[in-house]
Amino acid sequence: MNTLKQDANISALIFFMLFSCLMHSRSSYAQLPLSEVNFERIQQKKVRELVKCQAINGIAFFSDLKPSCYDVQDSLKYSYQKSSNIIREVIQKVWKKLKGLKPKDEYSGKMVSFGFLYSKRLNQLFYNDDDFKDIEEGEIFFLNLKLLGGIKNIGVALEVTKVDEENKIIQFCYLNNGMTEGTQEVKLVETSDGNTLITQETRYRNRSKFREKRLYPIFHQKAVKELHCNIKRLIECH
Repeated sequence: MNTLKQDANISALIFFMLFSCLMHSRSSYAQLPLSEVNFERIQQKKVRELVKCQAINGIAFFSDLKPSCYDVQDSLKYSYQKSSNIIREVIQKVWKKLKGLKPKDEYSGKMVSFGFLYSKRLNQLFYNDDDFKDIEEGEIFFLNLKLLGGIKNIGVALEVTKVDEENKIIQFCYLNNGMTEGTQEVKLVETSDGNTLITQETRYRNRSKFREKRLYPIFHQKAVKELHCNIKRLIECH
């Protein structure tokens, strides 16, 4: 009787080990490599270069990309920016529309443009002309920043790390091997007259203190202003 029980336990253990190996193998197989990016569908040179730099730095799969968020324990080493705007619509409608904005429309200004997006949940790439559902955690946005009228362009990647339905907050973090670390938080608050206040708070630090203190505040403020104007137009006019 004991021998039969031992054999059953051994069989169960072997089955569990084989099942675990199979699932691990499938998980590894399912990972989307950076080499799958279709550069012909990405207009911006600096966004294409950003992906290539990730590969050069040893990143083989999109799942290897990790966010580098604001660390409250190290808060004194971060700089801070805040911008706000009023959207003349009730907060529930603004929140619903904000989550459903197509990236190519939201990031379509003279300064900030959409390159492509990677969804961790779907393990899928979305390009400029692809259909897009509501924003969700785990998506990585690859954007192009055009500075000084196009004299300088920078590729930037931000991961969505929080979509808070209750508090109407969307949080983005920079990727951990870029020039900038930190968090951008977009929050909606209902105003006394029934409209919506959209506020974007950014806590960041840069490898270059000159860029962090002198350049980033100027260009970031302009980029956020442009973004808010796009969001306001898209929500109020539709």
